[in-house]
Amino acid sequence: MALNVEIVTPTQTAFSGQALEVQAPGFLGEFGVLPEHTLFLSVVKAGVVTIITDAGPTHYVVGRGFAEAGPDRISLLTEICEEGSSVDKDAAKTLLEESEGTMANSDPSSGEFAHAERQAEIARARLAV
Repeated sequence: MALNVEIVTPTQTAFSGQALEVQAPGFLGEFGVLPEHTLFLSVVKAGVVTIITDAGPTHYVVGRGFAEAGPDRISLLTEICEEGSSVDKDAAKTLLEESEGTMANSDPSSGEFAHAERQAEIARARLAV
């Protein structure tokens, strides 16, 4: 039995297909979903989602969002999704440095800090893929 997997962003369906297993970055830690999984809802943090099929694993960088799993499916709703093989590591390093600089020079309660923090999370996920 396979899982029906969907990763959806505000602008597109980034992935739709079947998998043997999905691993994702939950707010409280990594979690995995296999066929016959119990009903499950989780907050997803920025990180790497691994989709394992008969052809092997495929990695995606995702932003913050939500995951809903059941016995035969998992849906991830996320702010961004990028295929891991297309990530520009140099650009990710630059984004991380800029974001950390902004965070160091901003009020932690400001919107500027929050935006920089989210950008840093995405940059770290891109570097981890």
